Amino acid sequence: MSLDVKKFLSTPKGQLIGAISALLLVWLILLFYFGGEFVSSLPSADSLSDSKRELKKQQRLLDKAKADEHEYLQLREKYNAKIRGAWRESEHGLVETRLRRIVSDTATKLELRPNSLGTVRTNRINEDFYFAEIDITMNASYEEVVKFIAAIAECQPKLSWRRLDLRPDFRRRNMHATNTNLAAARAQAVQDQNVVNVMFNGVIRVIGYDGPVSVAAVKKTPQVPPKKGVGK
Repeated sequence: MSLDVKKFLSTPKGQLIGAISALLLVWLILLFYFGGEFVSSLPSADSLSDSKRELKKQQRLLDKAKADEHEYLQLREKYNAKIRGAWRESEHGLVETRLRRIVSDTATKLELRPNSLGTVRTNRINEDFYFAEIDITMNASYEEVVKFIAAIAECQPKLSWRRLDLRPDFRRRNMHATNTNLAAARAQAVQDQNVVNVMFNGVIRVIGYDGPVSVAAVKKTPQVPPKKGVGK
C-alpha cells in the first residue's frame, strides 16, 4: 500500500470510504453464500394461491361460527321470553288459588256471575313448563261475553283460551223483582227481550314455569345483530 493511500485512509473521509467498502465486501460474501436460500424462501405463485384458498376457507368457517352464535342467541332470547311471559309462583303466587281469583275478579268487575268456575288443574309440558287450566260457564249477552274475553286477554301473566264455545240462549231474562215502577219494569222487559243471550263455556289457560330462573332470563337482553359476513 502506497504512502498516498495510507495517508488518505488516515483522514476522516478515507476512513468513511474504507468502512463503506468493507461493508460492501461483507454483503457480497453473505449474498454469495446465502443468496440461494433467500431466493428459495420467497413465496411462489403456487404457494400464494394455496394461502389465498386457506384464507377463504378460514373466513367461511369464521362466518359459520358467527351465524351459529347469532342463531343460538336468538333461540336463547325466545326461551327467556317464554320464561318472562309465564306464570312464576315466586312472582305471581300459587297458580291453583291465584288464577281462579283473577278469573273471578275479572267477571265481578264486569258485573258477571259465572254459572260455574272450576278448580285449577295443571298438566306438565316438560321439566320446566306446565299448563294451568280452569273451566268457566255463564249465561250472558253476546256483548258481555266479548267484553269478558277482552278483559281476560289483558290479564297478566298472559291468559289464553284452550277452548271457547258460544251457543244461543233463547230464554228470557227475568224481570227485576225489586223494581216497583211498572213502566220501568216493562221497559226493562222489552230491553231484555231485544238482548241476544248466549250460553258460554270455555277453558282458560296459562303457561307456568317452575324451572331455575336466572337474572338474564327475567331481564330482557338486547338483540345481537349478525356480524358482517354472516350467512354468505
